[in-house]
Parts: sequence; structure tokens; C-alpha cells
Amino acid sequence: MEKDIQRFIDYVKIDTQSDDSSSSVPSTAKQLNLSRKLQEDLKELGISSELDEFGIVYAKLPGEENLDPIGLNAHVDTALECSDFDVKPQVIENYDGGVIELGHGYRMSPKEFATLGEHVGDTLITTSGDTLLGADDKAGLALIMATLDYFVSHPEIKHHPICVCFTPDEEIGRGPDHFNPKKFGAQYAYTIDGGVYDEVACETFNAAHADVILHGVSIHPGEAKGKMVNASDLAFAFDHALPEKKRPQFTSGYEGFNHLVSLVSGVDEAKMHYIIRNHDRNLLEEQKKEFIAAKDAVLKQYPTATIELTIGDDYRNMKEVIDQHPECVEKVAKAYKEMGIEPKWRPIRGGTDGAGFSFMGVPTPNLPTGSYNHHGRFEYLSVKEFHILKQLLINILKA
Repeated sequence: MEKDIQRFIDYVKIDTQSDDSSSSVPSTAKQLNLSRKLQEDLKELGISSELDEFGIVYAKLPGEENLDPIGLNAHVDTALECSDFDVKPQVIENYDGGVIELGHGYRMSPKEFATLGEHVGDTLITTSGDTLLGADDKAGLALIMATLDYFVSHPEIKHHPICVCFTPDEEIGRGPDHFNPKKFGAQYAYTIDGGVYDEVACETFNAAHADVILHGVSIHPGEAKGKMVNASDLAFAFDHALPEKKRPQFTSGYEGFNHLVSLVSGVDEAKMHYIIRNHDRNLLEEQKKEFIAAKDAVLKQYPTATIELTIGDDYRNMKEVIDQHPECVEKVAKAYKEMGIEPKWRPIRGGTDGAGFSFMGVPTPNLPTGSYNHHGRFEYLSVKEFHILKQLLINILKA
């Protein structure tokens, strides 16, 4: 197996799942196992690095002093939706366009996953059916390492100074919490954490959340008539009072959503956690009002109940910052043009460390990794697209 892809395979075998219920930094100590592995790989390339007290790795490959230092960043943790323990990546060479038997009773075919039809003849790296793959974002880590390896191996090719940052806890929204832009040292940067090889994102959602605690009236069911107010009924009523078509499964593109992430319920009390998303800040404010209206509607229906509603902001659309720094976008467009590829400029329907970095003084668009179906057992990486994106990074960084 070629070195660049072997690195990726090595990285996905390390369990790095973060934990949103943990208050430690990073949220799980096992993330540091990959952070230290990255340090070892950097050392092999002759690049020194620092692992700070927050689990962030910083490194720098010197380049031409008269050129802007450009940053590359990716995250070490994986998503919570599916296990990251004992990942066994499978290499499917010369994919024939048919059904891929993952294992454990799971399979993938172009009928259910249309993007597979675009990879006939490609080498794919898949899961074994019982875990996620971790290409989000270990493909980003491997791409950064492959790019650094290229420039170290080709000292005759002049390039920008390259600033590197590997963060923990991106999947739980804490990646930028302890980011130090001064230590990073980049004029602008690129998060390597996307999907399809020709899709670039300079826009994220504006993000907020809502926490709802609903208090019912608990009475013995034998004597409950006219007295009991079941908190589970309150929770169902609250969710139904929100616009149904603003749930994520009914939205795409620039459409915002309200997403019920968790519900813990009993007769006496129910707790609900929502994430609220919209690319337009004004529309996000309107969505917040929908939660207040839902609370009022439920209390009108159940006057003896009580509801605690807390709404808070999480992050803003990085487009606000990136629009003021067109040079980082122009760099990408030029790099794609050199490869004969017309990039698609798509908004991220999610979050990224780059949004936080942008508002901390480092404009950071999001670049792809060539991976698909993130956060689950059907995740896979296109080796062909991985190599296209390695060349893209080289084109961005070369003098």
C-alpha cells in the first residue's frame, strides 16, 4: 500500500471518538493517541511540533519568507453517532460498480448510495460494517501529512510557509475553544474536512441551540383523571408545535432547520435538546421565536405545566469574514483551474473549526477530502479523489 494511503489506514485504526458529556479537555484522552502519532509522523519528516495542554498539535514547515504563511488544519476526533472502536478498513480495488459487502449484514450499492456509481474503476476504502470509517476527518489529517511529505521530499519546489494545526473535539463543537491564532501563525488557512473533491465551502450555518425542560404533574395513574400532566405528552406537544417542514429531513441547500437531538422523558419531567441552524442570521432569529411560540402554545394547552426554555448562540456564518479576504478564495480557484477542474461553491450544512478560526482572525474556507457518507457505517474514501486533493493542496501552497 502506498505511503499516503497507509497513513490514512493507520489513523482510522486509532479510536478517537469525542464525548459531549465530558467536561475534560480534550473530552476523551484517547484522542491524544492519534495526536502523538501525528507528532511522530511529523518528526519523521523533520518537522518539529508542539502538543499543547488542550490537545492541539501545532507545527510549521518554513517556506519563502516573502510569501504569506498559509495554514492547514484538520481534526482528530470522530463522530458520536457510530462506534469508532476497532475500525477494520477494507480496500476495494478497481471497484466494478456493483454491491459492496461490508460485513455484519451490511452492504452498499449505487441504488442506495448514488455516488458509488461515480467511482467505477476507483480504489475505495470502506468500513467492515460494524463501525464508522473515520475519514471525517482522518482523511484530512492524511492529506495534510501527504502534502507536507511532498514538499519535504521536493526541496527544489518553493512554497509558502505552511502552518499546521490538528484539533480535538471538533465533532462536539469545541475544536476552536482553545485555538491560539498567534501560535498557529497563518495569514489565512484551509480546513481539510469536506467531501466531494470539487466542492468548496466558504459558508457555514449560523448556529444556535435550545434546551427545554418540561415539568408535568405526576399522580398515581389510578387516580390521575383530571390531575395528571404527563411530561412526555408535553414534549410531544412542544415538538409538534414547531414547523414540521423545518426538520432536517425536509431541508437542503440554504434552508435552515430545527433538529431535536435528544429527548429524555418521564411522567414528571422531560428534557429536550435542539440545534437550530440557518445561513441567514435574520432567519435564525425568526426560528428562535418559533421556540418561544411553541412554549406559549403548550402552556396554553396545559396550564398546570411549567416549561423552562433556554436559547443560546453557538457560532456564526464564516462567510462574513471570508468575504473580506478574497485572496484565500482566489487561491483555491486558481489551484483548481491549473488542474482543469471547475469548483462548486457549496455552503456547509454543518459546522467546522474554520468558522471559529475565521472569527478569531484566520479566514478559513473548507476544502474536501474525497470521502462520503460521514458519521456512519457506510462511510468510504475515494483514493482517486484523495490524490486529486493532494495535488490541489500542492498547487495552493507552491510559490
